[in-house]
Amino acid sequence: MSNTIKRFQNLKMTISDLKDFRYLTRAAAAALAVCSMFLFAGCGRTVTHDYESMRSAGSVSADAVNPMVTSQSLAVREKPFAYMLCLPADAGEGKELSGNLEYAGLFDLKRKKVIYGSGLTQRVYPASTTKLMTALVALKYGDPGQKITISENAAYPGDDAQRLVLDPGDSMTLEQAVNYLLVFSANDIAIAIAENIGGSYDEFVDLMNKEAVALGATGTHFTNPHGLHNDEHYTTPYDLYLILNAARKNKVIREILPKSGYNTVFRGEDGEDKSIAVNATDAYLTGDTDAPEGITVIGGKTGTTEPAGHCLIILSQNSSGEPYISVVMKTDSIDELYTSMNSLLSEIPN
Repeated sequence: MSNTIKRFQNLKMTISDLKDFRYLTRAAAAALAVCSMFLFAGCGRTVTHDYESMRSAGSVSADAVNPMVTSQSLAVREKPFAYMLCLPADAGEGKELSGNLEYAGLFDLKRKKVIYGSGLTQRVYPASTTKLMTALVALKYGDPGQKITISENAAYPGDDAQRLVLDPGDSMTLEQAVNYLLVFSANDIAIAIAENIGGSYDEFVDLMNKEAVALGATGTHFTNPHGLHNDEHYTTPYDLYLILNAARKNKVIREILPKSGYNTVFRGEDGEDKSIAVNATDAYLTGDTDAPEGITVIGGKTGTTEPAGHCLIILSQNSSGEPYISVVMKTDSIDELYTSMNSLLSEIPN
């Protein structure tokens, strides 16, 4: 009897140790599971992936791995959890599409399908598409009505950086700031948001990186909230898709995305009202570029730096109202960017 009790006690200790080990390694397990989807994407146009391993990791949501699935969290263990994810290694193979689609993807959110994919897991510089994550993190940890004050550091982000030209001491609400951030891509606003919401610039960037991991964007690393170039600030086309898919579910961001411009009244450093009107950086929203017939561009984010090239990720819908996300990175010119994006949008069924 005593030997039986001892064996039972040893078994309990072993189970406890295994639980501790799983807890300590769950982040690594999640990252490995995400990577495995791509490593084994060589079986034609469809890859079957069992998400039980992701569920066991216990810290990644269904939307993180397959954001097109809006079911319960993978952390829920009461029921078996498995999803089918289509990640074709050769998506779009043989299609003659115009433009530069070396780093590009088109995602059918309703059918959980990659219609086109090229270089989806390759490292690229995000430029101002970074600001989607900045907005997402800011609204997760801050309140839309929270006061954002412009510091001297935020007021002068760099000689060539796009900015509102604010004065130190100017202030506005977080919601106003996020509008300027996404519509006009204001870099001074990005810095101000980081300083006010994160407690410090660096702490906010840490939150951005933690959120990327939570979304399953394991090929992404941020060093700043605006996207101005840094060699260690990078992402992948697929990770950007994960980020926009998460961002579109936020009510404030969802209302901002379609705006062709923005104007608001905020408080100047002298206590007087100030107003700055801006136009969107997205040519679809301003009407300077037309989408293919039957396609409505809802909105997204542009990005441009010399190392990143010209970048664009957008949410759109077809004539039936079905949602799609498309991304084009690292083109050589604005014209090439929109030609390439229209090539992708033309693949959306109507």
